[in-house]
Amino acid sequence: MKTRGFTLIELLVVIAIIAILAAILFPVFAEARASGRQIVCLSNMSQIGKASMLYLQDWDDTWFSTSQPDNTPGFAPQQIWIGYDNNNYGITGGFYGLVYERATRRPRSGAVDPYIKNEGVKRCPSMPDRWQMALAFNWFNNGFNYAPYYSRNPLAFNKEYSPAAKTFAYGPSGIYVNTGAPNAEVDQPAQTLIMWEHLARVPMCNFLQVWDWYDSPPNDRSLRDHFHFLHRDGANAVWADGHAKRMVYGALKRPYFSSNKKIYPNWD
Repeated sequence: MKTRGFTLIELLVVIAIIAILAAILFPVFAEARASGRQIVCLSNMSQIGKASMLYLQDWDDTWFSTSQPDNTPGFAPQQIWIGYDNNNYGITGGFYGLVYERATRRPRSGAVDPYIKNEGVKRCPSMPDRWQMALAFNWFNNGFNYAPYYSRNPLAFNKEYSPAAKTFAYGPSGIYVNTGAPNAEVDQPAQTLIMWEHLARVPMCNFLQVWDWYDSPPNDRSLRDHFHFLHRDGANAVWADGHAKRMVYGALKRPYFSSNKKIYPNWD
């Protein structure tokens, strides 16, 4: 008895079926992988949120500042809230570049580092394995820049500030110096942003205030670069009560960036 083999047409049909199945399943696998990375990243940021809560307990319930003068040899004269590539600061005079660029110096420790057991929680698994970190802390303070928003809501002027930047000043060598706010001053901590994923290579973000917006942010590319939406069009963020959750760009509201919510009309 002869064994019948595949005809050319049958073989092509089988190949076509395999190709169709691959086209259907591969995006599903890619989506599942992306979801897994987003979950790991969210868990990492939750650990940083918990570390921030431990810091508050040890420091009279006062938030750490985004930056302070520090003359440690080998670094720029500024310590940031979390370890980062300090080649961005006073020595070279620039907050430039993107997090995909390789860092030029080793990270230094920051205020929350004593409360973090694993240095790896500072990194998102979706980012290249380099020294740069795609995180930025909220240092929203209208002493740094004037926004058109204040012309229609003058009550907000000099009263918008993040928990880690109640005051703002230029320190030695032109560095930024902030003071943290007492935690009791933070209205609705669960709706106050502390940290988020960032595309621009800066560990602090004060960029939003120069726009005149309230309910939803403008669709400006230079603004969107300050939120790194690499998780299914969302970004993970830490809030002032210590919890972490994913956020989408269009859901941002101006009051999320300020400790003081009483200055905003129609805000509950």
